[in-house]
Amino acid sequence: MLTRNIVEYKGGAPFTVHQHIILRNGWEYYLEQADEEGVAFGFVMGFANEWGSVSMEEVKPYIASEAWGPELEHVMAPVGYIWEDEDE
Repeated sequence: MLTRNIVEYKGGAPFTVHQHIILRNGWEYYLEQADEEGVAFGFVMGFANEWGSVSMEEVKPYIASEAWGPELEHVMAPVGYIWEDEDE
């Protein structure tokens, strides 16, 4: 599966994004692959922008948009981050 890496503008370690979702309330999730319990870690842009874990089962009914694989090429990086390949 195609993944992309986000990196803070100021530098730092890359984070591999496997999936991008937007909920009906406008919150955006840049997530790694979910574990065997259906929990994924990633960057969330909502009331506040933060790193954390989310249960995919809990958010599933509220998903308005999903992107993974080649579709990630059409997703903007989160605020304060760039896609690692953008600076090449």
